[in-house]
Amino acid sequence: MTFTVDIHHHMLPDFFWRATNEDGHPVGGIAPPPWSRASTLSFLDDAGIDVAVTSVSTPGVHTGDDTAARVLARRCNELAAEMIRDRPDRFGGFACLPLPDVDGSLAELAYALDDLRLDGVVLFSNARGTYLGDPRLDPLFDELQRRRAVVFVHPNPSPDPSAHALGLIPRLASLRSGTQRQAS
Repeated sequence: MTFTVDIHHHMLPDFFWRATNEDGHPVGGIAPPPWSRASTLSFLDDAGIDVAVTSVSTPGVHTGDDTAARVLARRCNELAAEMIRDRPDRFGGFACLPLPDVDGSLAELAYALDDLRLDGVVLFSNARGTYLGDPRLDPLFDELQRRRAVVFVHPNPSPDPSAHALGLIPRLASLRSGTQRQAS
C-alpha cells in the first residue's frame, strides 16, 4: 500500500486571489477554478493523494505594501493552520512570509512555526525582484538555519527584463537571474 503526499499543493482562497490578482489579468495568465476546502478534499480523493502540504502560489503575499503583505500572510497562515486542525489526517502547511519585508517575515516566521505549528515555509525564487541570494535576506536565512526549518522554494517570474531577454521561460529565468546562495 502506498502513501502519497503532495508537497506542492496550492491553496487559493478568495481573499488571497483578490489581493494578488487583477480580474482580467491573473498572475500566470490563467485563472484557476474557484478554490474551497471541499473542492480540495474532493481533488485529493480523486487523485489518490493522502495528504496535501498547502502553500500559496505566485506572486506570494507581497504586492508592494509591507503592511498589507503582513496582514495577508497572517490570514493565509491562519487558514492553513485551521485546515490542519480540522483535518490533520489530510493537510500539512507551509507558511508564507511577507518578503521582501525581512522584519515582517521574521515576525511571521516565529508566529507560523511557534504558535500555528506549521510544517515549514514557502519562499519564492524572488519577491518583487529581491532574490533568495540577496544579502538583505541573511537575517531570515540565519533564523531558518537556526530553527532547522523546512523550506520549500517555489519559482516566481522575474521582474527583470534582462532575464526575459535570455530567451528563458519566465519561471526558469527567475531562478537563473537571482544570485545563487551557497549551502552552509
